[in-house]
Amino acid sequence: MADQKTLIRIMGESDIVDVTMTRKAASHALLMGLDAADKVNLLGHWMDQDRGAELAADQNHLDAMTIIATEIITSKATAGSALASQFEAGANFVLLTLLREKWPVGSKAKFKTIADRVKADHTYLAHICAAAKLDDLDDEDSLKQEETRQLSLSLAFYKANRRRFANSSAVQGLIKG
Repeated sequence: MADQKTLIRIMGESDIVDVTMTRKAASHALLMGLDAADKVNLLGHWMDQDRGAELAADQNHLDAMTIIATEIITSKATAGSALASQFEAGANFVLLTLLREKWPVGSKAKFKTIADRVKADHTYLAHICAAAKLDDLDDEDSLKQEETRQLSLSLAFYKANRRRFANSSAVQGLIKG
């Protein structure tokens, strides 16, 4: 992960945005006062209901998206982890999904309070599918092919955890498809 460019493909419920992973910790006005869970929910909210592409066109939001995605990836790429090993082997592409979380009956008020902290309609679960080494990060066909491969590799995770995702989540269609 040293000095190479790493592309993070953020896949939400309705949008996909690519960002370049940053190397330094950063702060951002849109993220002030938010903990890690709030940032996941905010990014999930931004990537839902066709908001992601429009928000990514604004540099301020794109920078905040980049910071959140980078923090999610780096928090999982700890020494000795499989993700860290993939980066050490030269991985430069990672797929991050942000999908709606199921709100269990009886707990909806608690989840609503969590979502309301970032003015979201849902809470979201972040899942890092995998990291891979691609020769050309500008080749959209190879990015799409790798995205599909990583989703298929993560299918077992999604199936095993289907009850954690909302019935309205796009992952339900992926599992049944």
